[in-house]
Formats: sequence, structure tokens, C-alpha cells
Amino acid sequence: MALGADMIEFDVRRTKDNIFIVYHDEFIKNKPIKALPYGKINKMVRTQGFSIPTVEEVLKYTRGKIKLDVELKEEGFEKEMVELLSKYFKEDQYVITSFNDSSLKIIKDNYPKIKVGLLLGKFRAPLLTRISELFSMKRYKKARADFLVAHWRLLRVGFLERAQRSHKPVIVWTVNDEKMMVRLFKDRRVYAMITDKPDLAVSLRKKLQQNKEGPDFLKRDASS
Repeated sequence: MALGADMIEFDVRRTKDNIFIVYHDEFIKNKPIKALPYGKINKMVRTQGFSIPTVEEVLKYTRGKIKLDVELKEEGFEKEMVELLSKYFKEDQYVITSFNDSSLKIIKDNYPKIKVGLLLGKFRAPLLTRISELFSMKRYKKARADFLVAHWRLLRVGFLERAQRSHKPVIVWTVNDEKMMVRLFKDRRVYAMITDKPDLAVSLRKKLQQNKEGPDFLKRDASS
């Protein structure tokens, strides 16, 4: 927030005692998150010098300050997550993304105003899954997604051209290279990007805006 990012992207998992936490990995010390209660999880990670926040703690802290990109790492708690989000944020203040097509469809079927995005970029997945990511329009429609969230490597194989023909907005993840950032900022087919270096991205965007090099989307709200 201090660096001026438009949104915060974070991952959601559920613990054994049904607490939603902000954590990327499926395991902690080789033990699955879903098999551990929240209290035990935090005891385990405190020895490594950090703690894991609950989703609700993050929502309370960020409410009214920034918009959110909430990634569901697992299936089965879609409605519960939307209900929790709705306690703190309006529908136009967050988006929900997932690699799981069914999760997006559940959300869209029950909460049609919420924007959802299909994540693509499982390079260690089976061949058929990787092919479905390269040619994702069928999945996109079935999941009722509003936009695509593609790993930057997918851009090497004509992904943006196919997305443009289908008039689908594209967000690119995770872009940390400065030259690539500049190139994507100037590419009208790219709506936004996810990065580990928001300070760099924000400074580059400001320079492009000042030099009038970037397209109109640089001036848009990130959730529009």
C-alpha cells in the first residue's frame, strides 16, 4: 500500500479447524495445511520468525485502503469466502482468481456481479492441462470467467493474439523484469500485471504516463 500499488494479490487456504489463512504453499514442514489447526500452524512457523495472518485480519487491515485480488488455492469454500469478503469489501473492490475452473463457475453462478479470473500457467501439469492453457477459450467460457490471468511465459506462444481475437482482458503474472514491464505497459492487449516488485512497476508506469508512451489503460482503475 505504501508503494502505491493498485491492488494486493494473496492466496487463500483453509485449515483443519476451518480458519481461512493467507498462505501460498500447500504444506508446512511437509504437513498439509488442511490437516493442521490454525494454532498449531502458527506455532510451527514462529520458529522461523514469522506468523501467518487469517484472511479476516487482512480484510480488516486493508478495508478502505486498497483493492484485492484473492486467489483461491483450493475448492470447496467458494461461497464462504465470498460471504467473508462481503463483510468488509464491496463487490467492485475485489476480484477472485483461481486455477480451479469449477470454483470460478460456482462464484459466478451465485454472485454474478463479482469479477473472476481464470489463472493459467501450470507448467508442471499433465500435457492435456498445458494444452488447455494455451488454448483456453473453451475453459474460459465454461468457468464463466471475466478475464484471464496468464503466466508471462504463455505470451511467447501467441497467447495474447488468441485472447485479443476473443476480446478477453488479460492480466500477466509474475512480471519482475524491468524490460518486460515496460513492454507490457505499452501493449494494449495487456490489462494489468502482477509483480513482486510493485515499487519498480509503479515508478515505470509514472514515467510512461509522463512521457505519454503508455496506452489509455494506464489511467484506468485496476478493477474496471
